[in-house]
Amino acid sequence: PPPPLPPPPSPPPPALPPPSSPLGVSVTTDASAPDGGAGRRHQRVLLDASQMTGDPASTLYDYADSISLDAQFYLVDTISGTDLNQTKIIDLCESAAASATCAIGDGATISELKLLQLLDRNDTIRGDPLLDASEIEGNGAGSGVTVSHANKVEIVARSVAILEEGQTLDELAANVTAETEQKITQLRENTKLQGNLAFTSLVMFPPRPPPSSPPRPPPSPPPPTPPPSLPPSPPPPSPPPPSPPQIGRAH
Repeated sequence: PPPPLPPPPSPPPPALPPPSSPLGVSVTTDASAPDGGAGRRHQRVLLDASQMTGDPASTLYDYADSISLDAQFYLVDTISGTDLNQTKIIDLCESAAASATCAIGDGATISELKLLQLLDRNDTIRGDPLLDASEIEGNGAGSGVTVSHANKVEIVARSVAILEEGQTLDELAANVTAETEQKITQLRENTKLQGNLAFTSLVMFPPRPPPSSPPRPPPSPPPPTPPPSLPPSPPPPSPPPPSPPQIGRAH
Protein backbone atom coordinates (compact mmCIF):
# COMPACT_ATOMS: atom_id res chain seq x y z
CA PRO A 1 0.00 0.00 0.00
CA PRO A 2 1.15 3.62 -0.61
CA PRO A 3 2.76 5.35 2.38
CA PRO A 4 0.49 7.83 4.30
CA LEU A 5 0.76 11.52 3.35
CA PRO A 6 2.64 13.79 5.80
CA PRO A 7 0.38 16.14 7.83
CA PRO A 8 0.09 19.71 6.43
CA PRO A 9 2.05 22.45 8.26
CA SER A 10 0.23 24.24 11.08
CA PRO A 11 -1.04 27.78 10.23
CA PRO A 12 1.16 30.62 11.56
CA PRO A 13 0.03 32.11 14.90
CA PRO A 14 -2.04 35.34 14.59
CA ALA A 15 -0.16 38.65 14.80
CA LEU A 16 -0.20 40.34 18.20
CA PRO A 17 -2.63 43.31 18.46
CA PRO A 18 -1.00 46.77 18.27
CA PRO A 19 -0.32 48.43 21.64
CA SER A 20 -3.32 50.40 22.83
CA SER A 21 -3.00 54.18 22.79
CA PRO A 22 -3.50 56.08 26.07
CA LEU A 23 -7.03 56.90 27.09
CA GLY A 24 -8.17 60.45 26.37
CA VAL A 25 -10.93 62.64 27.66
CA SER A 26 -12.35 65.76 26.04
CA VAL A 27 -14.11 68.29 28.23
CA THR A 28 -16.29 71.08 26.88
CA THR A 29 -16.89 73.96 29.26
CA ASP A 30 -19.60 76.43 28.30
CA ALA A 31 -19.68 79.87 29.90
CA SER A 32 -23.26 81.10 30.00
CA ALA A 33 -25.71 83.35 31.85
CA PRO A 34 -28.43 82.43 34.35
CA ASP A 35 -31.00 83.13 31.61
CA GLY A 36 -30.07 79.81 29.99
CA GLY A 37 -33.49 78.46 30.92
CA ALA A 38 -34.55 75.37 32.81
CA GLY A 39 -34.77 71.98 31.18
CA ARG A 40 -32.15 72.63 28.55
CA ARG A 41 -29.72 69.87 27.84
CA HIS A 42 -26.77 72.11 28.64
CA GLN A 43 -27.07 75.34 30.57
CA ARG A 44 -25.40 77.98 28.46
CA VAL A 45 -24.04 81.01 30.25
CA LEU A 46 -23.65 84.25 28.34
CA LEU A 47 -21.31 87.11 29.21
CA ASP A 48 -22.28 90.72 28.68
CA ALA A 49 -20.35 92.32 25.81
CA SER A 50 -22.09 95.70 25.84
CA GLN A 51 -18.81 97.43 26.82
CA MET A 52 -17.10 95.89 23.76
CA THR A 53 -19.50 97.11 21.08
CA GLY A 54 -17.44 98.25 18.09
CA ASP A 55 -14.29 96.46 19.27
CA PRO A 56 -12.62 93.86 17.07
CA ALA A 57 -13.27 90.24 18.01
CA SER A 58 -9.53 89.68 17.73
CA THR A 59 -9.27 91.30 21.18
CA LEU A 60 -10.93 88.23 22.68
CA TYR A 61 -9.08 85.69 20.54
CA ASP A 62 -5.69 87.31 21.16
CA TYR A 63 -6.11 87.25 24.92
CA ALA A 64 -7.40 83.68 24.82
CA ASP A 65 -4.32 82.68 22.82
CA SER A 66 -2.04 84.38 25.34
CA ILE A 67 -3.32 82.12 28.13
CA SER A 68 -3.57 78.97 25.95
CA LEU A 69 -7.36 78.95 26.02
CA ASP A 70 -8.93 77.22 23.01
CA ALA A 71 -12.15 79.19 22.78
CA GLN A 72 -14.77 80.28 20.28
CA PHE A 73 -16.98 83.34 20.68
CA TYR A 74 -20.56 83.64 19.45
CA LEU A 75 -22.89 86.63 19.26
CA VAL A 76 -26.46 85.75 20.15
CA ASP A 77 -29.69 87.14 18.68
CA THR A 78 -33.12 86.01 19.89
CA ILE A 79 -35.76 85.63 17.16
CA SER A 80 -39.45 85.17 17.93
CA GLY A 81 -42.41 84.68 15.58
CA THR A 82 -44.58 82.08 13.92
CA ASP A 83 -43.39 79.15 11.76
CA LEU A 84 -39.73 80.10 12.04
CA ASN A 85 -37.68 78.26 9.42
CA GLN A 86 -34.27 77.48 10.93
CA THR A 87 -32.60 76.52 7.64
CA LYS A 88 -33.60 79.76 5.91
CA ILE A 89 -32.59 81.83 8.94
CA ILE A 90 -29.13 80.25 9.00
CA ASP A 91 -28.76 80.95 5.26
CA LEU A 92 -29.73 84.60 5.83
CA CYS A 93 -27.25 84.87 8.70
CA GLU A 94 -24.37 83.48 6.66
CA SER A 95 -25.26 85.77 3.74
CA ALA A 96 -25.46 88.85 5.95
CA ALA A 97 -22.03 88.33 7.55
CA ALA A 98 -19.18 87.56 5.17
CA SER A 99 -17.66 84.14 5.84
CA ALA A 100 -19.88 83.77 8.90
CA THR A 101 -20.66 80.43 10.48
CA CYS A 102 -24.12 80.43 12.03
CA ALA A 103 -26.04 77.94 14.12
CA ILE A 104 -29.24 77.61 16.11
CA GLY A 105 -28.92 77.31 19.89
CA ASP A 106 -30.37 74.49 21.96
CA GLY A 107 -34.06 74.48 22.79
CA ALA A 108 -35.22 76.14 19.55
CA THR A 109 -38.89 75.95 18.57
CA ILE A 110 -40.89 77.22 15.61
CA SER A 111 -41.83 80.26 17.72
CA GLU A 112 -38.50 81.21 19.33
CA LEU A 113 -34.85 80.48 18.74
CA LYS A 114 -31.40 81.80 19.51
CA LEU A 115 -29.29 82.56 16.44
CA LEU A 116 -25.56 82.11 17.09
CA GLN A 117 -23.01 83.85 14.88
CA LEU A 118 -19.47 82.54 15.30
CA LEU A 119 -17.15 85.53 15.44
CA ASP A 120 -14.13 85.57 13.18
CA ARG A 121 -11.00 87.38 14.32
CA ASN A 122 -11.68 90.08 11.75
CA ASP A 123 -15.30 90.64 12.81
CA THR A 124 -16.47 93.61 14.85
CA ILE A 125 -18.54 93.00 17.97
CA ARG A 126 -21.86 94.49 16.95
CA GLY A 127 -24.47 96.06 19.19
CA ASP A 128 -27.48 95.50 16.90
CA PRO A 129 -29.21 92.39 15.55
CA LEU A 130 -27.62 90.86 12.47
CA LEU A 131 -31.00 90.35 10.76
CA ASP A 132 -34.10 92.50 10.90
CA ALA A 133 -37.65 91.22 11.08
CA SER A 134 -38.67 92.40 7.60
CA GLU A 135 -35.73 90.56 6.04
CA ILE A 136 -36.72 87.30 7.74
CA GLU A 137 -40.38 87.68 6.78
CA GLY A 138 -39.55 88.78 3.25
CA ASN A 139 -37.59 85.58 2.65
CA GLY A 140 -40.36 83.32 3.93
CA ALA A 141 -38.49 82.36 7.10
CA GLY A 142 -41.31 83.27 9.49
CA SER A 143 -44.19 85.67 10.16
CA GLY A 144 -44.92 88.09 12.98
CA VAL A 145 -41.16 88.20 13.60
CA THR A 146 -39.32 90.18 16.27
CA VAL A 147 -35.55 90.19 16.69
CA SER A 148 -33.63 91.26 19.79
CA HIS A 149 -29.93 91.52 20.56
CA ALA A 150 -28.91 91.74 24.22
CA ASN A 151 -25.17 92.26 23.65
CA LYS A 152 -24.39 88.74 24.84
CA VAL A 153 -21.34 86.69 23.89
CA GLU A 154 -21.33 82.96 24.36
CA ILE A 155 -17.95 81.37 25.02
CA VAL A 156 -17.22 77.73 24.26
CA ALA A 157 -13.84 76.49 25.46
CA ARG A 158 -12.49 73.05 24.61
CA SER A 159 -9.75 71.08 26.30
CA VAL A 160 -8.27 67.67 25.54
CA ALA A 161 -5.97 65.87 27.97
CA ILE A 162 -4.34 62.46 28.25
CA LEU A 163 -5.04 60.16 31.15
CA GLU A 164 -1.86 59.65 33.16
CA GLU A 165 -0.95 56.35 34.77
CA GLY A 166 -2.71 55.96 38.11
CA GLN A 167 -5.17 58.80 37.38
CA THR A 168 -8.91 58.26 37.10
CA LEU A 169 -11.08 59.84 34.43
CA ASP A 170 -12.99 61.73 37.12
CA GLU A 171 -9.75 63.24 38.42
CA LEU A 172 -8.64 64.17 34.92
CA ALA A 173 -11.99 65.78 34.07
CA ALA A 174 -11.98 67.74 37.34
CA ASN A 175 -8.45 69.04 36.71
CA VAL A 176 -9.17 70.05 33.12
CA THR A 177 -12.46 71.70 34.06
CA ALA A 178 -10.91 73.69 36.92
CA GLU A 179 -8.11 74.90 34.65
CA THR A 180 -10.57 75.97 31.94
CA GLU A 181 -12.78 77.80 34.43
CA GLN A 182 -9.77 79.67 35.76
CA LYS A 183 -8.76 80.75 32.26
CA ILE A 184 -12.25 81.98 31.35
CA THR A 185 -12.32 83.94 34.61
CA GLN A 186 -9.00 85.52 33.59
CA LEU A 187 -10.46 86.36 30.19
CA ARG A 188 -13.42 88.15 31.76
CA GLU A 189 -11.22 90.05 34.21
CA ASN A 190 -8.74 91.20 31.57
CA THR A 191 -11.19 92.23 28.86
CA LYS A 192 -14.35 94.32 28.95
CA LEU A 193 -16.65 91.30 29.22
CA GLN A 194 -18.96 91.37 32.23
CA GLY A 195 -21.36 89.08 34.06
CA ASN A 196 -21.42 86.15 36.44
CA LEU A 197 -19.78 82.89 35.42
CA ALA A 198 -21.45 79.51 35.67
CA PHE A 199 -19.95 76.44 34.11
CA THR A 200 -21.30 73.20 32.72
CA SER A 201 -18.77 70.50 31.84
CA LEU A 202 -19.37 67.50 29.64
CA VAL A 203 -17.12 64.49 29.07
CA MET A 204 -17.31 64.17 25.30
CA PHE A 205 -16.56 60.46 25.05
CA PRO A 206 -16.33 57.63 27.59
CA PRO A 207 -13.16 55.63 28.15
CA ARG A 208 -12.61 52.87 25.70
CA PRO A 209 -13.15 49.36 27.11
CA PRO A 210 -9.95 47.48 27.96
CA PRO A 211 -8.53 45.63 24.99
CA SER A 212 -9.78 42.07 24.82
CA SER A 213 -7.35 39.21 25.18
CA PRO A 214 -5.74 38.20 21.90
CA PRO A 215 -7.72 35.53 20.06
CA ARG A 216 -6.57 32.00 20.57
CA PRO A 217 -4.98 30.40 17.51
CA PRO A 218 -7.21 27.82 15.84
CA PRO A 219 -6.29 24.21 16.61
CA SER A 220 -4.05 22.48 14.12
CA PRO A 221 -5.99 20.23 11.78
CA PRO A 222 -5.55 16.52 12.55
CA PRO A 223 -3.23 14.59 10.24
CA PRO A 224 -5.07 12.84 7.43
CA THR A 225 -6.04 9.22 8.09
CA PRO A 226 -3.97 6.84 5.93
CA PRO A 227 -6.01 4.76 3.49
CA PRO A 228 -6.95 1.35 4.89
CA SER A 229 -4.65 -1.46 3.80
CA LEU A 230 -6.07 -4.40 1.86
CA PRO A 231 -6.88 -7.46 4.01
CA PRO A 232 -4.42 -10.35 3.61
CA SER A 233 -5.34 -12.95 1.06
CA PRO A 234 -6.82 -16.15 2.56
CA PRO A 235 -4.49 -19.13 2.47
CA PRO A 236 -5.09 -21.56 -0.36
CA PRO A 237 -7.31 -24.51 0.56
CA SER A 238 -5.54 -27.59 1.82
CA PRO A 239 -5.45 -30.47 -0.65
CA PRO A 240 -7.89 -33.32 0.18
CA PRO A 241 -6.35 -36.30 1.95
CA PRO A 242 -5.49 -39.23 -0.33
CA SER A 243 -8.12 -41.94 -0.60
CA PRO A 244 -7.17 -45.24 1.08
CA PRO A 245 -6.29 -48.05 -1.40
CA GLN A 246 -9.16 -50.47 -2.15
CA ILE A 247 -8.45 -54.24 -1.59
CA GLY A 248 -10.07 -56.53 -4.14
CA ARG A 249 -11.95 -59.63 -3.10
CA ALA A 250 -10.76 -63.08 -4.34
CA HIS A 251 -12.97 -65.03 -6.64
